Amino acid sequence: MLNGSGRGRVPRRAWKWVAVTVVVAATAACGEPTSGMSTPGASSDATAVVTGLDRPTQFVELDDGSFLVAQLAGDEGAGTGQVVLAVGGSPQQVLLDGLDVPTGVAVTPGRLWVMEATALSVADWAGPGAPVGPLSQVVSGLVGNGRSQGTLTVAPDGRVLWAVTGGDGAPGSGTLRATEPDAVPPGAVRTEVVATGAKNAYATAFDDGLLAVTEIGDAAVPPPDLLVELPAPAPGAEPVDLGWPECRPVPVCPGVVEPVARFAPGSTPSGVAPVADGWAVALFAEGDVVRVARGGGEPEPIVVGLDGPHSLLRGRDGSLLVSEHGAGRIVVVPG
Repeated sequence: MLNGSGRGRVPRRAWKWVAVTVVVAATAACGEPTSGMSTPGASSDATAVVTGLDRPTQFVELDDGSFLVAQLAGDEGAGTGQVVLAVGGSPQQVLLDGLDVPTGVAVTPGRLWVMEATALSVADWAGPGAPVGPLSQVVSGLVGNGRSQGTLTVAPDGRVLWAVTGGDGAPGSGTLRATEPDAVPPGAVRTEVVATGAKNAYATAFDDGLLAVTEIGDAAVPPPDLLVELPAPAPGAEPVDLGWPECRPVPVCPGVVEPVARFAPGSTPSGVAPVADGWAVALFAEGDVVRVARGGGEPEPIVVGLDGPHSLLRGRDGSLLVSEHGAGRIVVVPG
């Protein structure tokens, strides 16, 4: 599991969040709401909807209410990763096994997508009850930070959005890419770069014509962790510049999309999802989920004290769902 410290699971620490507006920065101590902030929920307020998982990462809620879940199912890098189908609150079926750090999973019509440490892969799958076809690599040999890539998101236009983490300036690294959902490996892949300068882009979410991207810092070059907001990229549009390496951690750089929030190095924003007038962000190493207003603002705690909140999802009923990596479950949290 990628975190800004360059290590594995790290203890919860009393970092401070730093929110960025155009010219003014404001800080709030972790777990100490300032005037006007709502009181955060505690981990005890979270309600489990799936239990019995083994280090879950990203998940998808399916039309029938079941969940498709990527999980490490062992130590990071052990090659034991899985995609499981959870029905009725617990894992029921292993769909894919022997995966290399599966941090991303997505579903498009007739297909199941997986992001592994060095490859984006896809398999034919018609949904619960149907067999899973052979897993084929759409793109392999991806450069990166030596640990993992990030999550997957299906864009409103149907493309699968994914990132290649920063690889010390290696060609193709630090980019955000979109792949047509009917891409057939290995020779007919239709992928385009939608953003450059993404040092460790990890999680993405769409809402209301906007795209939110989390950026995880780096132990060697430690900028703060970031949340960036930009217009949703259209097919064929010119890639936007997210600033790495020239403009991070420099606060302002002409022509670069500036962050709407900065988090302390090591807080590890591994998940993002839309909430009312803003974005919920999972801070994996902090154990917290916070809310950032659209366009920037002071992060407000939604829930604190979770055991490695990894990915976020706005449920079909409007609830906010979180995969809790350390606790092996998916929970509904207040907010």
